[in-house]
Parts: sequence; C-alpha cells; structure tokens
Amino acid sequence: MGVFTWEVLLDMTIYGFLAATLCLASFSLVVFGFGDGNLGIGCNNDISPQCQTVFRARATTFTCLTWFALFLAWEMINLRRSFFRMQPGSKHYFSQWIRDVWRNKFLFWSIIGAFVTVFPIIYCPVINTVVFKLAPISWEWGIVFVETGVFFAGVEGWKFAKRIYYRRVGETARNPEEDLEKNQFSQYISIATAASENSNVGR
Repeated sequence: MGVFTWEVLLDMTIYGFLAATLCLASFSLVVFGFGDGNLGIGCNNDISPQCQTVFRARATTFTCLTWFALFLAWEMINLRRSFFRMQPGSKHYFSQWIRDVWRNKFLFWSIIGAFVTVFPIIYCPVINTVVFKLAPISWEWGIVFVETGVFFAGVEGWKFAKRIYYRRVGETARNPEEDLEKNQFSQYISIATAASENSNVGR
C-alpha cells in the first residue's frame, strides 16, 4: 500500500483548506482587524515605515503556517487516532502522547529544530526585513497561539469524525487504522532504534 491513499489525499485537502483559511485570517486580522489596512507600496523591493504593518502580518502568517505544519507531522503518525490516544491499549492515559512523541527521536528533534528556527528568522536584523521581508512581532503572538489551537482542534475534530464514520461502515474490522509511521516508515525507525542500541552497548 502506498503513502498517497484516497484517505491521505482527502486528509491533505481538509487540512490544507483549514491551514489556508487560518493563515488568511491571521494576515487579515493584523492588517485590517487591528491595523490601519495599509499594505504599503513596493514592500517587496524597499523597506519603509509604511511597510511595517504588512511585514508584521507576514511574520504572523509565516509563524502560523510553520507551526501548523509541525503539529501536523505528529498528527499524521496515525490517520484516525487522536494525538493523545495513539495507543488505545496503553494504561498511561495522560502521558502516552509524550511517549509517542519521543518514540521517533528523529522526527522529534526535526520538529524542535524547525520550531526554533522561526525565532531568528523573525527577530534577527537583516535576516527578517531584507531576506524574508518580515518584521518582529509582539502582541501578534496571541493570534499565533489561538490559531494554532484552532488548527489542532480542527485536525482532532476531523479525525474524530472519521472514527465515527469508519465504525458505522465497519471499515475498521476489514481495514485497520492506517499508521503511517508504523506501516510506511518502520524500516527507518528500526534502523534508528538499532543504531541507538548499538551506541548504548558501545558505552
């Protein structure tokens, strides 16, 4: 079975639409909701005071989109199970999600690294305004946190709806829940686990 099943394609459509809607909302809120609606002139070529609003809106949208993608990487480990209940049989009701996140250390550190790189892109002089055409944000972090929470809830809601649907049609009995990490990338996890064990033995 390939990675791009009909279920995955439908998921990507739903998640993409949700992310696009929220990113458009974040930009509009900064520029038109809380700002003066000034989009500036020639802000892709020159830096001027009138470009500050649109630069801050871009930074907010950039952060939202990045965080959406990072959280989605963890959500997509399993296409139907909740992020908090990837292992239904586990007795670690409140901490199992931590174990699942840490299980794939390569994915974990990749996401953390991408998460950290957002800050120098936004706050380092020259890199922000000249290279990425962004400006440092402050109160806009409120928009980022709220929209990230909405995106996370939206993904969980969609997966919950899928679980209800597949229970009703009886698909789960004939077609077990798709675990992308286990079914498609298990060989890489096994290699990483073996390497970690050999490293521990060597010590």
